[in-house]
Amino acid sequence: MRLNIAVCDDCEEDSAELSEQILALCEEKEISAQIYIFRSGEELLASNVTPSLNIIFMDIYMDGISGIETVRNLPMSDNCRVVFITISTDHAVEAFGLNAAHYLVKPVTRASVSEALERCVRQISRVSESVLEIRSGNVTVPIPTDKIVYIEVMDKFCAIHTDDNTFKVWVSLGTLYDQLDNGLFMRAQQSYVVNMSAIEKFSYDSVTIRGGKKIALSRKNRAELKEQYQLYLFKLARGSGI
Repeated sequence: MRLNIAVCDDCEEDSAELSEQILALCEEKEISAQIYIFRSGEELLASNVTPSLNIIFMDIYMDGISGIETVRNLPMSDNCRVVFITISTDHAVEAFGLNAAHYLVKPVTRASVSEALERCVRQISRVSESVLEIRSGNVTVPIPTDKIVYIEVMDKFCAIHTDDNTFKVWVSLGTLYDQLDNGLFMRAQQSYVVNMSAIEKFSYDSVTIRGGKKIALSRKNRAELKEQYQLYLFKLARGSGI
């Protein structure tokens, strides 16, 4: 599992300590994590990484807008989980009214951060285990990942191709790929992600997927892509699941 995690706290010491705890816990749990640190709610709201965040550790009392108001205005994925952090329990009811996954009181401990992280991961896994959620206007559309054949970059948007439909989303290909299991999906090149179960022919410099479409492989990463596909086939042959 790969997670994009934000820590939003105007106290530099607190955010640095929390980030170190999260990274250490993710390493123990064999989770690949990218940590983004923000010093204010305004900074987080202005960031272009917000839609790709999986977990946000949000301080409530900050200069400027509060953590509560920040979360109310965040354009985040429905599958993003928020852990509020504060110095008292005064806002617990309000926080859980925003569907917070957890509520931590400072000073946070490694055990409490671990519990919050585990709760978030469980919730994220249940929701995103077999679907890719995309935004279409104000509606969230879940696409079963086993129905996705490939995804390609087209102008300023990405096209998600299933056997029956094509969905256009204004999200980067990297953001979409980060939400998929790299045991099932391959970043064939800069402009394409391929469902490895849809590959009918794997050549030195390209793959042919069902329907006959041929996609060139990244010249730089051909060896890694071949190894990724061989591992997929090995697990498939063993019947051990992907």
